[in-house]
Amino acid sequence: MPTQTFLNLPAEKQARVVAAAMDEFSVRNVDEAKLSNIVRSAGIPRGSIYQYFEDKDDLYVHVFETLRAQRREFTNPAFDYYLTSPFLTFFEHYYALDSEFLIRHSQHIQLGKILYGHASGVSVSLIRAIKSRYRETFLVAIERDQAEGRIRPDVDGAVLADLCVHFMTDIFIFQNLTERMSLADVRKHLKGTVELIRRGIE
Repeated sequence: MPTQTFLNLPAEKQARVVAAAMDEFSVRNVDEAKLSNIVRSAGIPRGSIYQYFEDKDDLYVHVFETLRAQRREFTNPAFDYYLTSPFLTFFEHYYALDSEFLIRHSQHIQLGKILYGHASGVSVSLIRAIKSRYRETFLVAIERDQAEGRIRPDVDGAVLADLCVHFMTDIFIFQNLTERMSLADVRKHLKGTVELIRRGIE
């Protein structure tokens, strides 16, 4: 996590450091990324980066936590459906907003590609944390739907949760890197995906 020294910086300078780190981590994995490039791009003294973060991995995690906070704010309206609607209604709204955010911020997709393409060390920890958060959120809603009769009791809730996680992570990133999907494409794919899942679980 960032040090208090970093947190005491003006917001503009913090943003400059994070933006420079995003640029570097968008083209190089965490092991190959160079702090010298980040320092130069951010316009800060080289030694100061070690006053802000413990090491490169620490900075990498902070970048992803910053991006996660931005995505969470954008997707927050979907949670209006979380406690009041069937799981698939929530999932459809959540996936749609999350996809819209990523398409509007293409650098985030590139960061995801680098992250998933370098599954070692801190990258593995981040991937596991991301998927675990999604899985836990989905599983609670799935089990609630099963208790209320919306999803058949014989459906394996954990498998369904994992499937939905894969749609939001691995599959989304792969499709966008190979096909450069538009928002309309994503919504069409999402509608078909949700309908396919619905037929299998209700």
